Amino acid sequence: MLGDEPLSPGRLEAFSDGVIAIILTIMVLELKSPLSADPHALLHEWPIFMSYVISYFYIAVYWINHHHLFHRVKRVDLLILWANIAVLFCMSLIPFFTEWMESTRLSAFPTAIYAAVMLVNGAAFSVLNRAVGRQSVASPEFVLLERAALRKNLIAIVIYAIAIPVAYYRTTLSLALVFLVALLYAIPSLWVERYADKLEAKHERAAEHGVLHEPYTGPRAGHD
Repeated sequence: MLGDEPLSPGRLEAFSDGVIAIILTIMVLELKSPLSADPHALLHEWPIFMSYVISYFYIAVYWINHHHLFHRVKRVDLLILWANIAVLFCMSLIPFFTEWMESTRLSAFPTAIYAAVMLVNGAAFSVLNRAVGRQSVASPEFVLLERAALRKNLIAIVIYAIAIPVAYYRTTLSLALVFLVALLYAIPSLWVERYADKLEAKHERAAEHGVLHEPYTGPRAGHD
């Protein structure tokens, strides 16, 4: 029965790594080389190569952030399990819509759908981030970090939403907006994920010495 035995964070992360590796492999297999040895034939395939680079980079960035996010997972509950499965499902759609966009040479509608798929991916990862955030130590620092991460996720979703109609104006600009979001997440936020890891380690050391942190209940009465 589902839920009879607890699933370790390491096992779920290993499963996720395997799925992401398969997604990247599928993307590589979708690449088709030019039939001609003429350099112009290679240049003619620039839409295919550009969309492949964006999608590959995008999935790689998700894998990096997924890895850092799972450092904060203490136990896997049903919410984290299904949120993680939803993220993997959304990521598995990327190769299909990338190939469709490539085969139509960056036509407006496939590019708009591609941007919409990226938006769904961003929303799914935001849900996973919130699910993991529930296990963080309740402290003012973590509350601020969670709010900062949420703002960043909302900004990304807004950019994706803008990229959808922009595809009907200029598809390359729409892809540039999608790529911009990937760049925002390329290096896990130095002031979010890494600081969160430091705070986790700090509270773990405090717990080892018997110093427990009181739950954060907001600002004290009488203070601004």
